[in-house]
Amino acid sequence: MKQILLFFICIFMLNNAYTQKADCKVLLDSLKGSYAGECKNGKANGTGKAIGVNTYEGEFKNGLPEGKGKYTWSSGNFYYGAWKNGKKDGKGEMHEFDNGNATLVKGYWKKDIYKGEYENPYVITNVTSEIGRVLVTKMSTDESTITITVEGLKTATSFSSSTFQTSTVMTSHQVTRGIYISKSSNANTNREITVFRGIEFPFRCTFNFGSSMIEIEFFEHGAWDVFVPINK
Repeated sequence: MKQILLFFICIFMLNNAYTQKADCKVLLDSLKGSYAGECKNGKANGTGKAIGVNTYEGEFKNGLPEGKGKYTWSSGNFYYGAWKNGKKDGKGEMHEFDNGNATLVKGYWKKDIYKGEYENPYVITNVTSEIGRVLVTKMSTDESTITITVEGLKTATSFSSSTFQTSTVMTSHQVTRGIYISKSSNANTNREITVFRGIEFPFRCTFNFGSSMIEIEFFEHGAWDVFVPINK
């Protein structure tokens, strides 16, 4: 009697588990078909595998790929990396195959859009308090230049205790990573523009403006424009 009862309990549990999986939804249209894995509130949640027109194996949240996982297209191309809300988002690798040729793109994605090899294309590693908000803009990808525009007025005191104003200029610079080929400067009353050309990236440099300084590291190739306001 006990054996028969246990048999029916096992059948009930297996049937219940099957029903839960069958009712576990994957919300991405390209993955709708079959799903095997963890489930919560009727949606794929946790680790699982979904097969539709394309295939995804990895982490899910609320029915969508989220976390780390591998998405494979019907063509054989695949992406392995970070996901958020059903989109490539974070660090990953895109593998593509065309006529026997394989290409690999590594880097960072944001909402399915490839942003580049580095999560942050530049980083300001050090800056003195006299410098205001520094604006860094990537103007293009087909050049290798860095343009430093420094603007502001500073007051100096002569031996007679009278004051006068001088233009803010770059007094020196120290390259600690990468190289450049040439440099030119153009100054007016309160602004100086210095252009470094032929940059080899990554490029890290400390730019000095009298007693003020800023250190920046650029990771990506391109034409960079940096505006440095001196509040002194």
